[in-house]
Amino acid sequence: MRFEYVCKDLKLSEAMKRTCENKFGNFEHYFKGDEESKCLVTISILSNEKIVEATISNKSFMLRAKAADEDFYSAVDLACEKLNKQMRKTKTRLTKNSKKNSLKENLLLEHIISDEYDEESLNIVKKKSLNLAPMDVEEALTRMDALGHSFFIYLDSSTGLVNVLYEREDKGYGVIEIHQ
Repeated sequence: MRFEYVCKDLKLSEAMKRTCENKFGNFEHYFKGDEESKCLVTISILSNEKIVEATISNKSFMLRAKAADEDFYSAVDLACEKLNKQMRKTKTRLTKNSKKNSLKENLLLEHIISDEYDEESLNIVKKKSLNLAPMDVEEALTRMDALGHSFFIYLDSSTGLVNVLYEREDKGYGVIEIHQ
């Protein structure tokens, strides 16, 4: 696994780097194939809390967790717990729905912790359909704010692509372009 680090408002020590590589490196065995997996670790400080965000990915699968604690090492442990929870949830979904062969081919499911999730938590309780009207990002932002939602799906008038506008935790906004 290849590690990359982004540090904001602090200097990364060798002990911190070693801890991240030991803890997050354990997730490498979940991925199979010849593809190299990558772990991007972002570390920042906000209001005396250390925020650790880990994104582990290869070409076909990605895990992401973010945790905050006053102690850096506790934040790393919390992020690892979240990643383990995501892997258990993924395994549960894959075993319930065997149609997801493409994802199964890229994960070694026998290495995933076998705690099962409550089946109730996996049920879809509401479905919506959308009629996407072409608009620019400013109009989408206005509509999202008017609805009081944290995300908004729209058809970008300049590119013709379906986009998802979302509010980030840092109170900024992000746009996801969906290519087919």
